[in-house]
Amino acid sequence: MTLHASIRGTRDELLSGPNLRLRIGEHVVDTGALRVVTRPEWPRLTSKAIAVLVELVRDVGQTVTRDQLLDRVWTGRFPTPDVLTQAVKELRRALGDDSKPPQYIETIPKLGYRLIAPVLVLDGPDSAVVVETADAFIEAPRETASANDAPVCARVAPPRVARALRWTLAVAGSLIVLAAAAIVIEHLVIGHLRSGASAASHASRAWTVGERRVITSDPGAERRPQLSPDGTRVAFAASDPVTSTRVVVRSIEPSQVVHITSGGTGQEMLPSWSPDGNRIAFERVHEDGCMMYVASSLGGDEREVGACRDMTVNYFDWTPDGRALITAQSRTGGGDLALVKLDLDSGEREFLKYSRTDEDQDLEPHYSPDGRFIAFRRGVAPYSDLYVMPAAGGDVRQVTHVASRIRGHTWTRDGRALVFASNFGGSMTLYAADVDSGRIESLDVSPAEYPDAARDADTIAYEIPRTQNQLTEIGLTDARVETLAPSTGSDYAAALSPDGARLAFVSDRGGRSQLWLYDRATEAVTPLSDAGENPMFWPRWRADGKAIVAVRIDAPSQRRLVEIDVATRRQRVLSKDGNNVLFGGYAVEPDSYFVAVGASGRNNELMLLKHPGTPDESRRDIAAGVAFAQVDAAAHAIYYTSSSGEGLYRFDFDSGERRFVTPKVSSVTTLGWRVVDGHIWYLTGIEVRPVVLRDLDPATGEERELKRLDIALKDVNFSITPQRDAMVLSEVGTEDTDVGMFTLTRASSH
Repeated sequence: MTLHASIRGTRDELLSGPNLRLRIGEHVVDTGALRVVTRPEWPRLTSKAIAVLVELVRDVGQTVTRDQLLDRVWTGRFPTPDVLTQAVKELRRALGDDSKPPQYIETIPKLGYRLIAPVLVLDGPDSAVVVETADAFIEAPRETASANDAPVCARVAPPRVARALRWTLAVAGSLIVLAAAAIVIEHLVIGHLRSGASAASHASRAWTVGERRVITSDPGAERRPQLSPDGTRVAFAASDPVTSTRVVVRSIEPSQVVHITSGGTGQEMLPSWSPDGNRIAFERVHEDGCMMYVASSLGGDEREVGACRDMTVNYFDWTPDGRALITAQSRTGGGDLALVKLDLDSGEREFLKYSRTDEDQDLEPHYSPDGRFIAFRRGVAPYSDLYVMPAAGGDVRQVTHVASRIRGHTWTRDGRALVFASNFGGSMTLYAADVDSGRIESLDVSPAEYPDAARDADTIAYEIPRTQNQLTEIGLTDARVETLAPSTGSDYAAALSPDGARLAFVSDRGGRSQLWLYDRATEAVTPLSDAGENPMFWPRWRADGKAIVAVRIDAPSQRRLVEIDVATRRQRVLSKDGNNVLFGGYAVEPDSYFVAVGASGRNNELMLLKHPGTPDESRRDIAAGVAFAQVDAAAHAIYYTSSSGEGLYRFDFDSGERRFVTPKVSSVTTLGWRVVDGHIWYLTGIEVRPVVLRDLDPATGEERELKRLDIALKDVNFSITPQRDAMVLSEVGTEDTDVGMFTLTRASSH
């Protein structure tokens, strides 16, 4: 037996074991858990991607042909080459291998792939196996390993490299414990934004993120984590086979969960700890409404508090004395939202007196750790910002100016900053905003949502969204359900072309959010924008199907409306420099567009733009404070929802007449409505099964139910086929959201 064959046999034996742990370059991969351990926020890998990785490790440093990989991983099947391409893309994304030249997996054109990163097989607390350097294999000195270690193999290197390698192997046994346990913080600073980034540079960081880890890993979703005041326990909503979700509590250290509720029907969501840590408030949501409860944090009898608002805007916190809850309700019974205290003993409600207008929508209030201030979100998604005011009410001060979707915010322990999750830079990331100066710093924790800080500890829990959204076509006249353009990425914002032959959508299947095009006849999927370009969202088709408009994020506060020629992929900027575009689309006449420009949903201007960039350019104001808009081309009109939450309006382009249509479709509906043949089709029951598609006649106010969908949605965009017999939307295919945790402390220089 040759030396190479001997080592290959040892390696095959090691790689055939269950729950294999590999250190590849800077990352640790747990093959049994399908996870890149050093990127805890990243979704689980597919089993096929892991299998491809193991095969590349078997021949580390050597080219493995595509045919070899297809034969080994898809044995007995007849897959298309695309499945291997997608698996390699998945691995590269998970390992952060987006540099040129690659650092992990190299493509050998027309042949296959080669793993070029150093590899260690971790088979115990201080085991090390395969180290890649050059061409031939030699067996490493045994004196560097303990009796329980796996053999160490390395490639023969030039003399200088070989001496360095021997020194490395000599200390590998003592260092591998640290290597196996280390959690490498992923740095996803918004480097693809070319200018204007408000995230602070690494050199002037005010905050240090440390001890980052995942504390839940059960199948299904664990959502909306909330830390006890002392930071030792966490409450969250967990999947349950009887109810959709149940509120549970567990220690932040490995422990069993405790069900604190009676387990009634409906979804239990949004746990919130009382200041003394003895009680937890939560809501239970049904199709016909929701109810708020309080239960012991140790489990036991629960107490009904009262009815709550739509779950999409129903957030709450305890008052510092533990006698009331603070939440948001309507003063008028309409779409407005104001902060209100709910007394737990009397059931009375008291609206806070503070600076606001009747058009403001204020929600998600949180008291500062010392109880002196309240931070809250003004503006329903997707155009929100954070504000602060004294706990007793009075003047309000704006802290952030991002005018974007904010998914959760919390005070830091010292009460001097707010940690929040937002996608104003492209992906959902955690940021820290200084309350006094408004300075925003990226914490480089992404993807991440709904952070919550312990009052008495430097600990923050957050959601690690592990959701794969897939494009799904659902028949409206039959039971047809079909997945479109399948991939291992997440797909959003489906927009069918006018003839229904193609589908434009946003996807991260290429590693970053970009526009893609799906041809329904050939099933070909091609990018409309390059992965290296600035991210683009909300595609809309021109009536002739030859062009698409989308919003391009050039900087956190600089978004432009661009038009893309589908045939050539050329881009044309439609909006003016300095205009921050919130959304836009095609109007009725050729070379005419509607566009919302401004700093927020409340302070924007919806206008009609004709012939942009030409001497004939003209602009016409339509409305202010608009949340979303849709054109009815046949009627020469545009429908829009008010950011104040009042409901849906109609503006006639010809006469200039404006009229109120209905309160049933409002800013709370966000993007989940469309104009179809002069009617309004809209979705209800978002995040609560079933989702219902309804048809509203704006002329009479009559409505009917079109379809009940037993699906889960996070993205409410949808598109209707030209025949009106099906809809395409982004369904939550698999959700395995986990709870993560880290410590957050002030940098020494601050």
